[in-house]
Amino acid sequence: MSATKSVEPASVHSRILVPQRYHGQPVISRLVSRYGLTVNIKAASLTSDSDSDGWFDLQLSGNPEKLTNSLSYLQGLGVNLLQLAIANHIQPNQHSLTFPNPASKLSSKGSASLTNQWQEEFQQWVSLGQTNRLRLQLCILKTYYEEPVISELVSRYGLTVNITSARLQPDTQDDGWFDLDLWGRTKQLYSSLSYLEKLGLPIWLDLFSVYSDR
Repeated sequence: MSATKSVEPASVHSRILVPQRYHGQPVISRLVSRYGLTVNIKAASLTSDSDSDGWFDLQLSGNPEKLTNSLSYLQGLGVNLLQLAIANHIQPNQHSLTFPNPASKLSSKGSASLTNQWQEEFQQWVSLGQTNRLRLQLCILKTYYEEPVISELVSRYGLTVNITSARLQPDTQDDGWFDLDLWGRTKQLYSSLSYLEKLGLPIWLDLFSVYSDR
């Protein structure tokens, strides 16, 4: 019996320009769920109430064939690929991505304050009968700029994540933020918020949107 040849993971760096008509679609989330990629957002600018296009600087890592298919998917949507870091072929990446142990970066004091905030809001959200969609604002601390946090929400917890607004500037000392729509079961959503809490990332649930949608 011949041994199955392993496929080395590959990595692509690209800026994508997202047309306004796709601002309500979980395009980046699908790169994770549909193609099994790890997606790290290195920088971003997206405004929900603007007619202008948004953009994301992405590091896409995964199976070379699926990487190629994901780029074809983006092009098929009309999403422009700018400053693509490869030309005509995928370059293997010898360094696989690993995600850090969040417990090593926590302070118990900061974690407790976050717990008191989001857990009470989450229970209020459940009481309103909203059990599959949750809106929140997520602060990405500058120490996590190199980590695929949003990608993990999709791959680890099975959520669909739509980024409705974003501001993440490269090469600065400022923190970034994302406005997110999370879709999934109540248990998945709760677990994902616990995960963000363990990372020490500030989150604010948007309960006003729940009222406005009813």
